[in-house]
Amino acid sequence: MSTSSSLHIVWLRNDLRAYDNAALYYAAAVAKSEPDSAVVALFIATAKSWQQHQMAPIKQDFIRRRVIQLQSELAEQGIALLALEAGHYNDCSSIFEQLSALGMVALYSQTEYELREQQRDKRITRQLEAAGITVNWYDRLCTMAPGSILTQSGDTYKVFTPFKRNWLARLAQQGVTCYPKVKSANYYNVSALSNQLTLPLMAACDNSSAAWPVTEQQVLEQMRLFCQQQVADYQQSRDFPALSGTSNLSAYLACGIISAQQCVNRLQMEAGAALEQEKSGASIWLSELIWREFYKHILVAYPDLIKHQPFQADTAAIRWRNSHTLFKAWCDGKTGYPIVDAAMRQLNQTGWMHNRLRMITASFLVKDLHVDWRWGEHYFMSQLIDGDFAANNGGWQWAASTGTDAAPYFRIFNPVTQSERFDPDGTFLRQFIPELLKLNSKEIHWPHKKGTPPAYWPAVVDHNEARKITLTLFTEAKNADG
Repeated sequence: MSTSSSLHIVWLRNDLRAYDNAALYYAAAVAKSEPDSAVVALFIATAKSWQQHQMAPIKQDFIRRRVIQLQSELAEQGIALLALEAGHYNDCSSIFEQLSALGMVALYSQTEYELREQQRDKRITRQLEAAGITVNWYDRLCTMAPGSILTQSGDTYKVFTPFKRNWLARLAQQGVTCYPKVKSANYYNVSALSNQLTLPLMAACDNSSAAWPVTEQQVLEQMRLFCQQQVADYQQSRDFPALSGTSNLSAYLACGIISAQQCVNRLQMEAGAALEQEKSGASIWLSELIWREFYKHILVAYPDLIKHQPFQADTAAIRWRNSHTLFKAWCDGKTGYPIVDAAMRQLNQTGWMHNRLRMITASFLVKDLHVDWRWGEHYFMSQLIDGDFAANNGGWQWAASTGTDAAPYFRIFNPVTQSERFDPDGTFLRQFIPELLKLNSKEIHWPHKKGTPPAYWPAVVDHNEARKITLTLFTEAKNADG
């Protein structure tokens, strides 16, 4: 055990794992070749910055619980994890200034794509390099890094299908690399180090995310079992919220408890020839992983998206009606449309929402209530345990018909027919709307038919009338430049 070593600091952010962690892998390799060198993992909780980014409290708790668990897991590998509590991203500069004075010789970390995070990392890089410290960045948030999948003219794809085709060709050509778990030859006791730093250790969690396991082995086992036993049925069951038909891995991907590379690698191992079948469950799940990467590539190529600008510039002219009353009804799950209300209650109660329901609720807010999609985007981020800016922004802009590869503006989900199709027996509705428990599977999707006593909240809008208004709003915006 050492307290006077050259420190190779691994700054963990969205890669809270021991397996397939390039920064840990290379830090351990370099430190092993140098006498009196040790690997120390570092995590900096920045609660005020998280709040500015609308990070859900349940996600903040999830991250803190995972960091505490990771401390134990890395300790078994001979690597100490120093977890500090800061306020803003700007406080990171002071931390690294202190670590530089205490023996830090190199930094290893995974890149992040959002604008403020990029600006923070550039400042840290300049600061450390000026002090003679080596800085190493690893682009591992995607299986195929942004900039590696381009059109023949060298541009970022704006449409998913050709992006996917190129992505799959690249996968077949180069495969996917996952790094093994590593051990450090020299354990560094960080207690003395932490006593010399001006910022306190990371604050405790509140266990609001307790329903979500945070042990790495449990998550890897969940991924393995999904790829072995459930993915074959994914195409048939993924759109039905009453079924356990999805992987439930999105929260773990968002925090980096598992990597996209691990998911692709495990899917290849378990699915085999099924991956070559276009409509198989395995190939459809792979497509969902590719969608996740598509939105990250778009974010890097078009950083104005982080400023909540619409991808399709002409849609900035849409005159949203933005009723605070209707928005609150949507947030609270009291719109009178059962599938919308059940979905929003699922989000508010659990911090998660089924993907089909995300599309339905987003379409309803924008195209039935005529509320700016950015209101919904912010609300989702403030509630979701799997909140990820690129995926959330991409999904909202798709539903609002303002984004890249977006649904045509005249494609407007009918919430009643969506409910009848994807929750035919009303099982999901009854789970989250006890007011409708006594209704049969036909009545439950629209409990407002004439001649029946009021069974539920009155509908806040008429869908058919709202649809006409939506078409007018988009047509006016598109004609504004013409």
